[in-house]
Amino acid sequence: GGCLCSTSAFEGKVFNEMPTRAEDVLSNLYIGAYDPSSFDEGTYTIEEGDGVKAYLVDDNEYSSNTVFEVTNAHGRTRLLKNSKQFVRIDGSGFSFRSAPSFMSILNEEASLRDARYEVDATIDHLLYHPNTAPFMATRLIQRFVTSNPTPDYVKTVATAFKTGKYDNFGSGKYGDLAATISAVLLEPDALSVVLDVDPFHGSIREPLLKTIAFMRSMELELITEKKVLELAYPLKNKIGQMAHSFDTVFSFFLPENIPTGKPGAAMLYSPEAMLVDMPKVTGLLNGLYSTIKNGISNCYYGFGDGRSVPCEEGDFNNAVAKLSFDTSAEDAAAVVSELSTLLTSGRISPKNKELIIDAYTSKLPDKAAALRIAQQLIVSTPEFHSFDTVKSSGETRESASTPPPSGVPYKAVIFLMLQGGADSFNMLVPHTCSPKDLYSEYKKVRGAVSMPLSSLLEIDASSSNQACTSFGMHPKLATAKQLYDDGDLVWFANAGVLTRPTNKDKYKSHTKAALFAHNSMKLYIQRLDPFKTDVETGALGRIADALQKQQNLSVEKYNLYKGSYSLDGHYGPEPFIVDGNGVPKFNEAPSDEGMEGVIRNLNGATEFDSGVFADLFSNLFVNSIDANKKLTDALDQTANTTAIFGTDSMGTAFNMVARLIA
Repeated sequence: GGCLCSTSAFEGKVFNEMPTRAEDVLSNLYIGAYDPSSFDEGTYTIEEGDGVKAYLVDDNEYSSNTVFEVTNAHGRTRLLKNSKQFVRIDGSGFSFRSAPSFMSILNEEASLRDARYEVDATIDHLLYHPNTAPFMATRLIQRFVTSNPTPDYVKTVATAFKTGKYDNFGSGKYGDLAATISAVLLEPDALSVVLDVDPFHGSIREPLLKTIAFMRSMELELITEKKVLELAYPLKNKIGQMAHSFDTVFSFFLPENIPTGKPGAAMLYSPEAMLVDMPKVTGLLNGLYSTIKNGISNCYYGFGDGRSVPCEEGDFNNAVAKLSFDTSAEDAAAVVSELSTLLTSGRISPKNKELIIDAYTSKLPDKAAALRIAQQLIVSTPEFHSFDTVKSSGETRESASTPPPSGVPYKAVIFLMLQGGADSFNMLVPHTCSPKDLYSEYKKVRGAVSMPLSSLLEIDASSSNQACTSFGMHPKLATAKQLYDDGDLVWFANAGVLTRPTNKDKYKSHTKAALFAHNSMKLYIQRLDPFKTDVETGALGRIADALQKQQNLSVEKYNLYKGSYSLDGHYGPEPFIVDGNGVPKFNEAPSDEGMEGVIRNLNGATEFDSGVFADLFSNLFVNSIDANKKLTDALDQTANTTAIFGTDSMGTAFNMVARLIA
């Protein structure tokens, strides 16, 4: 609730004498002051202390008009007024600090100027916040070196950011990126060859960077009159990434993502693993295979624009660009070694290198065909898709098992998560309530954005012990109202992730949840485990676990477009990930009939001390091949329902859900 209350504003002084430290001034004063030097000489009397200069007026006494000059930790001079301004709610003991506002309500020109000043001040506040340097350090290290940097590594890079110096690099100014990036790339954590074989060091590579690196290393060149290479639009739908095409402000993946497999068991972060799922792996590798065999074209789900078409391998008539790389090496081992150097920094394991050499040799004397099969197999290795070294055990990697039918009619649970902001107070509104008229209170608090009572879709709540016998739903939720009336929908109001009753003064110490962050809230609603009683599981994953272990029922899990924490559980099967547009077949026209078997061997089981991120990719890749085969076969037998759901993004998602259920 809320109130319209009478208030009184007050101003008082903070310091009665010279502060002993600059930090005391910076942590207690919030209101800036005009530069005393801009006033007439003699206006202020100056006193100096330890790192603090005071400008006194009012009979040289410390008052709310006194100005303090200090230098902060970043070497920036600050002029702050010795004043605290607060607002007291009359008739109560409540008060709060009066936030300064510099926006004029009369002079529009001044308001525009002051708006810019306030934005600059906000950016300054964020830039110089104590958390900014370690935050930037961690994110940059994750992008350039390793997903799980050590505290010392983060501290060194953060220090370079704050001081603007790293060895001989940088200007000495706060936030100098030359110093920061130098620290990221030149620290022992980035250069040590010992860490290259640490199974927990490294990361999975981003799809777009893999694609660009491959095209550069294999010397892609235009073969048309176009001066700019145009790739399939939107490429993000194929591989999960494209420049300037973020789905949200949180980028393509979350820096705190903990995946499945060995990294998950070790509680390691792997942001890029969020983009390793069946549709994106299929799209990326189909695109790379097509580029190798037919250039940038629409042949077999290639990176060119247009509907996928079949093509003969080595036919570049549909292409706008093709790979021009050619090797001067004579024998198969030298060719594969050169490709390994260019595409994986020479990290291809001896066993995988041997498999690729055999495939290359099998295509001779046709050197062009031999080179194409070698290129395709190298981009299928875990070494290409991660920055890890691989130690193969020589055994076949087990595929995810499909549970046998239990013979019991199945039910489908659909979890629809609308990830944007929702004005829940206008979705479900108090309607008829007694003894207190809660609608009037709602209308008074919400003011101009409140919903008129006559516009609401009234629903009955008389069978509950609510204060209201009926509620009102937003007029655009007519379908949801029908579901409620039919007994197929229930509302949960006032739900959140607080772990105990609390108030605004004690919530930080009372709750275990990280409140007010959009990414945290999305995670909590999928986990539904604020007390962390079953760590790293989701609400639907725990249901699936119970159905399998307690009821001995078969369960399958599906995600639309990308992974969801809600399906995380202790037991299999791993979720299938599909997109709303269907499932393109993986490697529909292989260059060799035994190619899939070789790919599976390249991604075989590994030793205990092999790189965990490479192992994670191989596991997800092999499961993706199996899932692709199963789903393409199943979906070929179901009909589209776009006439019912429409063709927008939500419609195509529901269409795919209907086909999966069928």
